[in-house]
Amino acid sequence: MTNIASLNVTEPRFFKTVAEQITNVSLSDWRAYLRWHAVHAKAPYLSQKFVSEDFDFYRKTLRGVKEMPPRWKRCVRYVDRDLGEALGQEFVRRTFSADTKAKTIDMTRRIETAMENEIKTLDWMTDATKQRALEKLHAIANKVGYPDRWRDYSAVEIKRGDFFGNATRATVFESHRELGKIGKPVDRGEWGMTPPTVNAYYNPQMNDINFPAGVLQPPLYDAKLDDAPNYGNTGSTIGHELTHAFDDEGRQFDGQGNLKDWWTPEDAKAFEERIQCMRDQFAQYTIIDDIKINSKLTSGEDVADLGGTVLAYIAWKAADPNESQPIDGFTPDQRFFIGFAQWACNAQTPENLRANAITNPHSPGKYRINGIVSNMPEFQRAFHCGQKAPMVREKACRVW
Repeated sequence: MTNIASLNVTEPRFFKTVAEQITNVSLSDWRAYLRWHAVHAKAPYLSQKFVSEDFDFYRKTLRGVKEMPPRWKRCVRYVDRDLGEALGQEFVRRTFSADTKAKTIDMTRRIETAMENEIKTLDWMTDATKQRALEKLHAIANKVGYPDRWRDYSAVEIKRGDFFGNATRATVFESHRELGKIGKPVDRGEWGMTPPTVNAYYNPQMNDINFPAGVLQPPLYDAKLDDAPNYGNTGSTIGHELTHAFDDEGRQFDGQGNLKDWWTPEDAKAFEERIQCMRDQFAQYTIIDDIKINSKLTSGEDVADLGGTVLAYIAWKAADPNESQPIDGFTPDQRFFIGFAQWACNAQTPENLRANAITNPHSPGKYRINGIVSNMPEFQRAFHCGQKAPMVREKACRVW
């Protein structure tokens, strides 16, 4: 490309080191290194021996996965990764109704209203920062279900019987699509996840919260259930992502996604004091063997878990203040917290727990539930916990 006037070199030391290595490392070593990376990058698309070796180390050895997923599952994952919005159109057509989208948009707006009210009444945030926070809150874009405009894959040539070629051409297409953004206005309608993805995220540079259709399915969100478990589960996820716009990372960006810290130093200090409570709590939890949670790594997500659940509970009470009838023997408040815990019904191998302890900014699911509700009087009242009960913290943490 010849029309680039400037480049933002974010990691100058990396390029300095590469320049030194090019001079100091032999050509044969560079060839071996680059050859390995070329094969490694395409290992899942090669013959069975490459596929097996790749799985045996990265999944079996490092993560403790016992056997490779069946071929149909792997194929679906490849299509989702390379042609995700094409697959997403069919997924949405089959699974995601207009009514579900409308209900989750309404839930999102109610949780944002709860966040607005909480910001206004915070005792640790100054008025100047509160004003900036409210401006940013009102500028957040809510993306629910799927993009307003689907990606056009017509330039990708798909040939029956050419699996490796199809994957390569899809990679080239995506590289060209990304390079094509240079010099153009930001596409604020773009998504960073495909519609079938079971996940959600907040993007500080876009100032948007994103909830794909995949995460708005049972057992996480169930349109046939009452509001209590849906707010407990999906509502808490919405609140979680929303708080990321205002935490130690989100505050580095303003409402337009520009890199601009809008907090006063005293507000930043007050925030740090409150999240230290969460760090102290989660640092006591054992992941496996003698490995404790690295709460300096996980505190951003731990704080978002707590704040998101608090916001979801407030929004739920405002949306359905008269809900009082038990269902299946559980009160509405109990069903809220059961819904909250539903997503964390999982089991992990010891190998995966050890790897995540080093690399994952999220705490294990068990503590993302028990560690959170032990700070909430609402949970204690719902299940009639005494002051000395294991699920009650003497000094509860609270940020939002």
